[in-house]
This record gives sequence, C-alpha cells and structure tokens, in this order.
Amino acid sequence: MIEKTRSWLLGSRDNPQQYTQHAVQLIVFVAFLYAAAINYVTSASGYINICIQLAMSISTLGIWYRSRWHNEYQRMAITFMVMITTITLPINWFLNGGSFGPTFFLNICVFMYISVAFRKNPYYRYFGQSFAVLVPIPLVMIEYYHPEWISTYPDNETRLIDLASTSVVTSIFMLLMMENLTRKFLLRHSKVEQLSEQLRQLSERDSLTGLLNRRAFESSFTEWKETKECLTIAAVDLDFFKKINDQWGHYYGDEVLINSSTQLSEMSKDTGSLAFRTGGEEFMLMMPCTLNEAYQHIQILHDRFAEMKLLNGPVTFSSGLAEVKPDESQDQFLKRVDRLLYQAKNQGRNCTVVE
Repeated sequence: MIEKTRSWLLGSRDNPQQYTQHAVQLIVFVAFLYAAAINYVTSASGYINICIQLAMSISTLGIWYRSRWHNEYQRMAITFMVMITTITLPINWFLNGGSFGPTFFLNICVFMYISVAFRKNPYYRYFGQSFAVLVPIPLVMIEYYHPEWISTYPDNETRLIDLASTSVVTSIFMLLMMENLTRKFLLRHSKVEQLSEQLRQLSERDSLTGLLNRRAFESSFTEWKETKECLTIAAVDLDFFKKINDQWGHYYGDEVLINSSTQLSEMSKDTGSLAFRTGGEEFMLMMPCTLNEAYQHIQILHDRFAEMKLLNGPVTFSSGLAEVKPDESQDQFLKRVDRLLYQAKNQGRNCTVVE
C-alpha cells in the first residue's frame, strides 16, 4: 500500500530525476504549510507572510500536479526553479528574520536542488546556480542599509524554533538529493553491467548460427576442466561441405550450417553440454560425461542429422571423440582430437572415431 501511494505521488523510481523532482515539490508544499502554521501559532511573522506562504504552498502543489499528471516535467521544473529563486527566497528573507532567519539554509537547498534537477540542462543549471549564489548579496546589502525593511522575530525562542525546524527540513532535503544521486549511479552502473554482459555474449557467439564461438570454447575448456568430474569433447566436421557450397551456392550452405547448428544446440540442451562453431564447417560439442556416454550422444546426433529436412537431402558429419586428460593442455587435447577426426574422414566419413 505504501509503495503504491509513493508511486502515485512521485512516479517510477526507475526515473530518479522526475521521482526526486516530485518529492521535492511535495516537501516544499508541506514545508510552506508547516511554516504558515508555525508562524500563525507562534506569531513569528505577520499575516502577510502567512498568506504568502499559503499562496506559495498552493502554487507548488499546482506545479507538482502539472508535472506529475500532465507530462509537463521540464516546463514545471523551470517554473519551480524561477519561483523559489526569484520569489520565495527574497520574500522569506524580508518577512522571516533576514540574516537571523532560515533563508541561508533554504538557499543551500535551492542550490543543491538546481544542481541535481537540471544536471542534463547546463543552460538552466548554470543560470539557477548563479542566481542562488548571487541573490543573498543584494539581500544582505539591503538589510545592512535598511534594517527596518526586515521583519524580526518577536523573541529569541521563536527564532531558535524556526531555525531548528528549518534545519530538520534541510537535512531531509539533503538526504533526498543524495538518494537521487545514488539511485542514478546505481541505475547507470546496472546499465553498464547489462551492456557489458551483452557485449560479452556477442563476442562469444557466432553471428550466423548463434552457437558459442572459438573464444568461448577456449574459456569454457579451462573452466569445465577444473570443475567437471568428466569432460569429453567431440570435434565435428560436416562432410563434403565445400562441395555443397560449390554446387548449391553459399546461401544454401548457410542454411546447412544453421540447420546443423540447431541439431547441435538441441543435443547440448538435452545433455547439459555446450556446442561451439569453431570454424567454417567445424564444430565442437563439450560434454560433461564419460567417453562411453558421449559416444552414445554422438550416435544419436548422427541419427538426427540423417532426419534433417533440407532441400537437397540431409548432410552427414565426421567426428573425433576423446576424453580430456587431467594433465594435458588445451593445445595437446585439440591435436589429439583432430587426429581422431582425420581418421574418421579417412574411414569414409559419416562416422565417429573414439580413442
């Protein structure tokens, strides 16, 4: 219920800039109401100041409404900035104790708000920041030369209550700004991680078939050798693929590769294995099982290739199958399994040779 209410008032957390903008506007709306109530109860300022604070409160609520429910975020953000820098701060200075009041606290809040809310709009950000920095200067000078223009507190106790209340509001406001910045950082970091993962996957995938590529094979070989109890790998090579390309064209050759890769991919899913395209018509099937179990899987794969529906008939493959030894390197294993593959080709193709 709380989360639904927060979402209704502020919008989505996935858009931290608008989320924070709406939160600030509602805080300012409540702050103006609170200030008007405190001033009325304690008689800290006159009725003119109280009426102005109520008017500012209603205006802020209207700005929030237009921003939240009429998709006028940017325009309302600018309106809100102009209102608090050119109207709210000067009025608060004159009607709420001048340099003895809470306006300096509020000015710090305004400066930080502008820095966060207009982070992507440097023109408005620099304008607002400059105004927030410069506006106290003429106010201090006016107070110095015309102190009678400043509405003073009736007593020191009232002034301390007002300062303490403003300090609490300022602290809450600063926490909200910090949460906004943290949320933005986390969202950006999450997007960077997602893009990094996407790039990693793209770098390890074959663009035509979608299978893992040689780079992925090299890293997976090292990882699986260290983590799997048994590791058996089949080197698979499509038979007479060059002839298929020459006779039927490269588009048909791509179709053969894609269909063959589909069979390898389905086999890898069925057996908890990994399938790789390591060259033109060359593939690897990495299986976390014993040599005998892997041989049965490869025989099933031969049967599935024989049942493939291709325009010019099914294709076959030759393969060499070997279990990885604990003390051998990747290069040593590849040389060993390649020899088995060549033996299969020399034995007439469409078969698997096991060491």
